[in-house]
Order: sequence, then C-alpha cells, then structure tokens
Amino acid sequence: MDRLWILFVLIYSLMKGTRDGMKKAALKKSSSNEILFFYTLIGLILVLPFSKSAFTLAPIYIFYAFLKSAVVCTAWIFSFMALKKMSVSLYGIMDLSRMIFSTILGVFVLGESFTLPKAVGMLLVITGLLLVNLKKNTESKGMTLTVLAAALLCCFLNAVSGTMDKVLMGHMKSSQLQFWFMFFMTAIYGVVLIIRKEKISLKSIKTNYWVPIMSLSLIVGDRLLFEANANPASQITLMTVIKQSSVIITVLTGWLVFKEKHIFYKLMCTAIILIGIFIAVFL
Repeated sequence: MDRLWILFVLIYSLMKGTRDGMKKAALKKSSSNEILFFYTLIGLILVLPFSKSAFTLAPIYIFYAFLKSAVVCTAWIFSFMALKKMSVSLYGIMDLSRMIFSTILGVFVLGESFTLPKAVGMLLVITGLLLVNLKKNTESKGMTLTVLAAALLCCFLNAVSGTMDKVLMGHMKSSQLQFWFMFFMTAIYGVVLIIRKEKISLKSIKTNYWVPIMSLSLIVGDRLLFEANANPASQITLMTVIKQSSVIITVLTGWLVFKEKHIFYKLMCTAIILIGIFIAVFL
C-alpha cells in the first residue's frame, strides 16, 4: 500500500498530459476566460455529491484552500497565455521546469532528502529540457520573452500549489480540499469575467465538448493526487519527477492531433527525461 501513491501520481500525470492538448483544442471555439470559468464550474458540480464533510472544516484551512485556489488560478491564466503562442509538445516539455521549483520547495520547505539518484534523475530531465529548446523550430515563431515568462511563472506557481497539497492533506480529507478548491476557483474566474466585462457565448461553450471532458479529467486526476499527498510515504520531490511522465502524452498529442514538426527529436528528448524519472524513483 505504501507504493500505491506512485500509481495514483502516474495516472494523474497521464490524465494531465491529455489536458494540455484539450486546452489548445478548446481555445479554437472559446476564449480562455470562458473555458476556465465553465471548466471549474462543471468540476464543482461534479464534486458536490461527495462534499458533505466540506463544511465541517476549520475556517483557517478553508482560507488556506482559498490561497491554493488563487495560486492555481493565476498559474492557469499564465498557462493559457503560453499555449496560445507555443506548440503543445514544446509547452509540455517546458512545463517540466516545474520539477526544479518543486524539488527546491520539497527540500528547503518540507525538509525532504535530496539523494544521488534524485540528483541524477533531475539532471537528465534538465538535459532533455535544454536539448529540446536548442532545436530551432519554426513552430515557435510567436514565442517571445513574455510567453516564455508566462510558461515559467505557471510552472513555479504549480510547484507552490503542489507543496501546499502535501501540507494541507495532513489536516483534511481529499473530498474537503477538492470541494473548496473548485468552489474558490469557480468564484475567482467568475469575478475575472465580471471585471473584464467579457461576453459569454453559451452557444460556443455548449458545442465545445472539450470543456466537460477536461473537467472530468481534472476531478478524477486531482482526487488521485490528493490521496497520494495524504500518504505519509509520498514525497514531493519524487511525486514531481513522476509527474513528468505526462510529457509523452503531450508530445504524442502534438504529433497525432496538431501535426507538429520535429516530433522524433522531441521524443528523443522525452526518452532522456523518462530515463531520469526511472532513476530518481526506482534506484
């Protein structure tokens, strides 16, 4: 049972990898703010039947759940900014830089050990990341310093959120965290729509079937991730390395769905990354 958390994180990672491609496809029909609001609203509706104990949570932890929601909301906004200008496969590999941030937070905030296998694995992941960015690529013409900064800020904020998950799951149930997380996310994106006075096209949302599929994937994946965080044997540094397995799905989506170029080169970089994950987790 102590190793079950590894399976949970692996399933979460594969589901997350599919969502990057879905986000890009959803953006063809709806604006990013529309998608984010309805994405989280549907998610909130899906978790309602399992959220009876959410209101018994101490107010201070509800506030912490709000802080986590604010961090993730900001990260997702940066994510959509980057995805508009960056290819799906390149975004997926850039997203790996969150491992660096998570490792730093895991070691210095949570006091986790940084062993030699973890160091070697992390080095291989960084190598794969650098190699893919050395490739001159016409599909990244629209990538400016602003787009790159948005991708990196998204990674950093996601790392902060992952660290918060580990801490919060020591004080609450996964169903409690998931309810308040989705509630506050929906509220924040609703406020963003009101402030920006953005018109909502219900017609386009109704036909944008990627939105409910993403919501279902998010709810199932997050529940597994929260349960993994609740396991005392799990570690942020290892969980973050395992999460990088999502890159194989992202790269394949870029190839099979969006017909992106240089896929075999990206797969070679991905193979280096996956070897790094194996070394860090199993050696």
